[in-house]
Amino acid sequence: MKIPQSSRKQALIVVDVQPSFLNKRNKGVVGNILKLIKNVPYSVYVAATFHAEKGSLWDIQQEWTCPEGEGTKTVTILTEELNRLHPIKVYKETKSVFKGNKEVTAMLKRKGVQEVHVVGLDTNDCVLATAYEAFDLGFVTYVIEECCGAPTEALHKKSLDLLREQNMTNRSCIEKIDFLKIE
Repeated sequence: MKIPQSSRKQALIVVDVQPSFLNKRNKGVVGNILKLIKNVPYSVYVAATFHAEKGSLWDIQQEWTCPEGEGTKTVTILTEELNRLHPIKVYKETKSVFKGNKEVTAMLKRKGVQEVHVVGLDTNDCVLATAYEAFDLGFVTYVIEECCGAPTEALHKKSLDLLREQNMTNRSCIEKIDFLKIE
């Protein structure tokens, strides 16, 4: 995994790495995120979790719910690692982390963050929405491909294709900057 190492102050945004979204295909994401956290010192960490209750827009429009509970908490091993780093915690019913807590943008800017790295689940949904909104809010934005997953390989690939077209992943970065390689 190669991680952009610009001179900008960076934040890591961990999106919805919770049991409700993990499956056989994407569970390796947890180990990759742990490697990232242990090898890259970010200035700020954000940890977001998602839930959708009965009667929510998710229920009404998509006939899908994810009630708040054990399945909507960040996986334990990742929670333990992140808690040592005192993350900004976001509990959301939205796709974008920035809409889940409208103060996140102000907090990141107050701390001088100029670049965000987005990781988590699902690449095709909340990761994609968070990445696009981060860009729109003025942050240089990179999705770390090896640290994201989706319910299916097809959804994951399509989402990464969109992000790569806009040079918004660690593998599509066109900036003339250094990279940290993590095995």
